Amino acid sequence: MVMKTAVHHREIPGKKKYVFRNSSPIYKEAFLEEKRRLSKSVRNADAAIEHVGSTAVPGLGGKNVLDILVGLKRGNRKKMKERLETLGYDFMPGDGSSRRLFFIRDIRYKSRQMRIHLHLVKFGGSEWRQKTLFRDYLIKHKALVREYEAVKKKAVKMAKGDKQVYMKVKDRFIRQVTRDALKARR
Repeated sequence: MVMKTAVHHREIPGKKKYVFRNSSPIYKEAFLEEKRRLSKSVRNADAAIEHVGSTAVPGLGGKNVLDILVGLKRGNRKKMKERLETLGYDFMPGDGSSRRLFFIRDIRYKSRQMRIHLHLVKFGGSEWRQKTLFRDYLIKHKALVREYEAVKKKAVKMAKGDKQVYMKVKDRFIRQVTRDALKARR
């Protein structure tokens, strides 16, 4: 049964909108399980599936969100959207862009409630490159992990549940690290 709650997505019981949580290896495990599940469904679509976001960086805490990046190499975004919805992902039309479709799914993994944010993008496109480059650069530069964690904690305090404030506080750091990562690749 597919949940159709895209506009009024339910909150995880007892979950505050922005609460910082320490790093946990459970997210990597949950990602690998969800990747296997997704791979079965998207196999014929020629898509790449990556773990991105804070939970993909060892030692970096975050908001209890598992970010999954699905890069469509070729194929129809509309068909992929429909496949994801049959897997229980709720499409969030107001949270995407022309380059990204955004989905949410709440899961219980090893008795822990967590939310999945799935980003459907073009493989190798600007969204794909930015998210994977940022993740990879943080993994290689441990000092930046601590710095980013401090920025995220500050963002949680300042945001008081406001997504726009939360993103704005983090944005400058993300842009700078991404620029540095691009320079380092040259």
